[in-house]
Amino acid sequence: MFTDLEGVAGIDDWDPRHRDDAAQARGVYDRAEMQRLFTGEINAAAQGLFDAGVEEVLINDAHGAGRTILVEELISGVKIARGVNRPYWLLGISPRFGALVHVSMHSMGGTPDGCLCHTMSRGYIYRANGKEVGEMEMAAYLAGDLGIPWVFTSGDAHACCEAEAWVPGMVTAPVKEGLDLNCAIHLAPVDARQLIRERIAEAVRKACEIKPLVLPGPCVLEVQKVEPWPAQIREGAERVDAFTLRYAGDSFWQVFHHHVYGKPDLPLPE
Repeated sequence: MFTDLEGVAGIDDWDPRHRDDAAQARGVYDRAEMQRLFTGEINAAAQGLFDAGVEEVLINDAHGAGRTILVEELISGVKIARGVNRPYWLLGISPRFGALVHVSMHSMGGTPDGCLCHTMSRGYIYRANGKEVGEMEMAAYLAGDLGIPWVFTSGDAHACCEAEAWVPGMVTAPVKEGLDLNCAIHLAPVDARQLIRERIAEAVRKACEIKPLVLPGPCVLEVQKVEPWPAQIREGAERVDAFTLRYAGDSFWQVFHHHVYGKPDLPLPE
């Protein structure tokens, strides 16, 4: 289960952990509320998976520094991968898993009216073999290299539409409708959680009908940002121009981990 914060019902502002008032009463209150809402949706998703007969649920706390989920409030039976200094992005993933599910997701950067839309960070554009991708698609490509299909997405309606466009037959649970970058119409959290629980169970039943999302090799990842890249860049990266870097390799797993971790030779998990 790949999770993020910005797609949660009830959240339409950025994580305050880097705000000037992060350690003050307002910042602490805002983040605590976000964490409660986030954890509630994750529990609903996990319960839906167990209801559908899934035997193992590994939750990836993928927002920010990976310490956003309230672990003490998680339901029994799940496992959670979290923390900083990650060796790779999808912690704990291996071919033994039968499906990738996305919970609490936002749309890619630049999506019209997408609530809290961005890709990895604000001001970045990622392209895989020339096609713009968001965080959902990048996670799905990584899972696809292991033969794992992406079968479910919950979050902003714009993220759900994005997911459905990439994977026909995908089951989604739109829990809010973005009206602008920091504005949305939200379901009540209790209703959002019920929708997630029901729809994710449906996704499990349909999982065998969905094929993994695989980027055909050779693979090229381009990363463009608003500000120029520094003079020092990853060894093996190509500077296309002041604002764009390019990575080439045999698989998306290779080019992604080259850019993010400087590990172009990171082996696939077994």
